[in-house]
Amino acid sequence: MKPYVGPDVERTYCDEHAKFAQADISSIPQLLRRGLHLGLQSERAAGDVPAMLWTIDDTGWIYELRITNEAQAEYYGYPILQNDAFARQILARSRTVAFAPGGFTITDDENFRAAIEAAEAFYR
Repeated sequence: MKPYVGPDVERTYCDEHAKFAQADISSIPQLLRRGLHLGLQSERAAGDVPAMLWTIDDTGWIYELRITNEAQAEYYGYPILQNDAFARQILARSRTVAFAPGGFTITDDENFRAAIEAAEAFYR
């Protein structure tokens, strides 16, 4: 996916807004896998990792992650606001991949379809 190039005045939204707490940290590997399997990534950074990733939480929140350390594949993430137009592009891509016959092969993510549906309701 191409990164959104519009104004970034909404980038002050934080984990507290999305109710992403310390206890939720254990869900991060699954969220990363979900985003990668749905193809929610930008071009590669200088190394072999995407410069940006997006994912959809089971709660319906969409998170954007930007590379902060290419050598360690470390990202900084934040929730996307409800009125961010880029959320619709993420949802369109997710729905195309997740609901296509044979399109989504991750087997350890039973909630991905429900997460997409929750995000579609949340980002209306």
